[in-house]
Amino acid sequence: MKKGKIVSLKQTTEACYQVQKELYTIGLWYENSKLVEADIIWFPYPIITVPDAAGFVFPNTTLLHKILGYKPGHIYIPKYVVMQLFKQERGSLRDILRHEYAHVLAHYYPEFIVDNEEFEKVFGGAYYDMQSIAMEDAAYITDYARKIPMEDFAETFMVYLRRKGVLPDGIKNRKLKKKWNFITKTIRQIQRNEYSEQK
Repeated sequence: MKKGKIVSLKQTTEACYQVQKELYTIGLWYENSKLVEADIIWFPYPIITVPDAAGFVFPNTTLLHKILGYKPGHIYIPKYVVMQLFKQERGSLRDILRHEYAHVLAHYYPEFIVDNEEFEKVFGGAYYDMQSIAMEDAAYITDYARKIPMEDFAETFMVYLRRKGVLPDGIKNRKLKKKWNFITKTIRQIQRNEYSEQK
């Protein structure tokens, strides 16, 4: 994204199409996938309850969210971000969508992520923990991943999806490799589970 530019519906639609192709490539986008239930909603006004968000998935909604038209489990992309005023430096729209699809994955498949003890071991805390987890710098794929476990998962998934599941050669940290492997394992578990449900 160019600095100072707002995001158009056309840009959002094009980025969405590309990211959904990537989800298909890694085996998460198919007819019976719960991910297809998540809408990508471009908003002509900012997300006022989260003024610094370039994209957002509501895990649940308050009365205010409902009044504003937000629903849980969908991705919201605002035309502009309130806190950025005239800068609008949100970076790659595809990366935003990749990141938000990780939250969608956790929303629609909580048994594999949110309610998973292995997630807590790998990411250092429960999905919804609101405290950052202290790990060495190399254990995080981005600076934003340091924030809280759910954002660590979403940032790792973002890069995983961008790389179509291929671990970058530069990643040597054991903890970061475990996070990457957790995503691979989770995708396989989801596929097996949905295949067995179809029988």
